[in-house]
Amino acid sequence: MKKIRTFFSFISGYWTHVFCLSLIVIGMPFSKFLMSFGTISVIVNWFVEGGVKKKFATFFQNRTALFLTGAYLVFVIGLFYSENLEYGLKDLRIKIPLLAFPIVLSTTHRLKKSHYFLIVRLFTLSVILSSLYGFLVYQNLLPAKKEIVELRDISQFISHIRLSLMIVLSLFLIPKLFNQSIGFKIFGVSSSLFLLYFLSFMESATGLVLGFITLFLISLYYLFKKKNLYGFFLLAPILICGTLVIQNLYSTYTSIKIDTQNTPLVTKSGNPYNQNYFYDFFDNGNYAKDFVCEKELKEEWERISEQPFYPKENTDGAQFILIRYLTSKGLKKDREGVRQLSDWDINNIEQGVPNYLHASTNIVSRLHRIMFELDGYMAGVNASGNSLAQRLEYWKVGAKIIREKPWFGYGTGDVADVFETHYKLSETNLEKKYQLRSHNQYLSVAIAVGIFGLTFFSFCLLFPVGFGFKQRNYFYLICLCISLLSFFSEDTLETQDGVFFFTFLTNFFLFSSKNRYLKSVE
Repeated sequence: MKKIRTFFSFISGYWTHVFCLSLIVIGMPFSKFLMSFGTISVIVNWFVEGGVKKKFATFFQNRTALFLTGAYLVFVIGLFYSENLEYGLKDLRIKIPLLAFPIVLSTTHRLKKSHYFLIVRLFTLSVILSSLYGFLVYQNLLPAKKEIVELRDISQFISHIRLSLMIVLSLFLIPKLFNQSIGFKIFGVSSSLFLLYFLSFMESATGLVLGFITLFLISLYYLFKKKNLYGFFLLAPILICGTLVIQNLYSTYTSIKIDTQNTPLVTKSGNPYNQNYFYDFFDNGNYAKDFVCEKELKEEWERISEQPFYPKENTDGAQFILIRYLTSKGLKKDREGVRQLSDWDINNIEQGVPNYLHASTNIVSRLHRIMFELDGYMAGVNASGNSLAQRLEYWKVGAKIIREKPWFGYGTGDVADVFETHYKLSETNLEKKYQLRSHNQYLSVAIAVGIFGLTFFSFCLLFPVGFGFKQRNYFYLICLCISLLSFFSEDTLETQDGVFFFTFLTNFFLFSSKNRYLKSVE
């Protein structure tokens, strides 16, 4: 027995804890297996090293940790009146980190300062390397882990949304992590510039919007709470850039760029323009129905491209994409308009890109597509395949579901079922494959456990905020802010990588923060 105890004491303890935490943070942007293995190892180590009774006593005396576990228990309660127990149990299994990490991390070893920063740096470096790997795969410089069918597949290991959240958090961590020397500072600045470029390259509107909102809130805190001019220097460029972007987007979609008052009746070749053309799209301030000579379009397009103008069997026609593309460039839809297209433009049209502003791989292009989605959604266009328009449809359906059972909801396991039922009963124009859940964590919680459950859930998550401010725990507050903002556009807690991002990192930052550093290893 003594030898067994000696063996367990050798393989468990502080260093095993540090190693397992390292596995988790390395796995977050790279491997679900590493995340799971690291978590199981942390929990096993917690039990094996002994003192479990004392640890639970410590946990029950820690109000912050107790309330954090309440965010999990509310879903346990929701299981009791759920009809779909199988899905409810699956949901509870995915959310187990909400219960496990507050207990384990609040009662286990406090980290030495150097080890704490080592783990945070490992997380940041892993995010940088995961992003770099995806970028090099996209450039065909490294073998792909999964085929890149669309730009979001550039995130090779986890969801592009979760990766974007980790990138945004890393951008706020890097200035605190790599500021010790000139070499560290150069690495920090170059890494930050790459991550910003990568966010824009993969067109992560979610990541950039969350980042700007978080930066905006930080600037307000410094400006009004701390009475510090540092807040003004942060706030000014945000407001200026935001104003310029909004003005550009607004003028793009509202300013008529072609004078239609003196409309010529014929083209330069003498062919009549189609009067009152039926295709009524509005792109970049121009109407698709203006200045259309379908005869010249067909002749000129089929002269420069092998793609037919009108659709044929098993082949899409270029007719409507060509008309919209010319419209977006402010060109007339005639022979002269087609002749002004470059090889790049022709390739875009053949690839089905309807607007030249949508063809670039950057965040500006993504913002223009979002504006077009909104414009189409407001005009009643089918939202299928358009991420923001789909979310608006999901939120509308979700709000309707909540109104039917507002106080206690439908139960933890019934969220997916009730969405499926309402899609069948409603007159939504979403295609079947796009009929998904709310893509809003707050709505999902309210549907599952009602407004009472959502209120308690939110209280549990926000309870440690005062403690975080008291500690001046920058890492925790930034991570919590990014996570809670992500809840508005994503079901962050419905997937393994999302739960780990929120639960592990907030608890790690909260219970291993600067005020808990040890001078030496216990």
